[in-house]
Amino acid sequence: MKLLISFIFVTLISCSYPDIDSVPNFKDLKLTEEELFDLCELSSNDKNEIDTCIENKRNNL
Repeated sequence: MKLLISFIFVTLISCSYPDIDSVPNFKDLKLTEEELFDLCELSSNDKNEIDTCIENKRNNL
């Protein structure tokens, strides 16, 4: 009986979970300097490449 109640509860909860279609558009996202650095640091560890990446991201925003 507990299993049945648990199953019904989980089913009801999962039905209220938002769809993948409700994901926001991130094209207009404003990044801080720290976030830009973190983003560029993920792609490379080289200081020159990180600086170039940051400049490119700033110009594209």
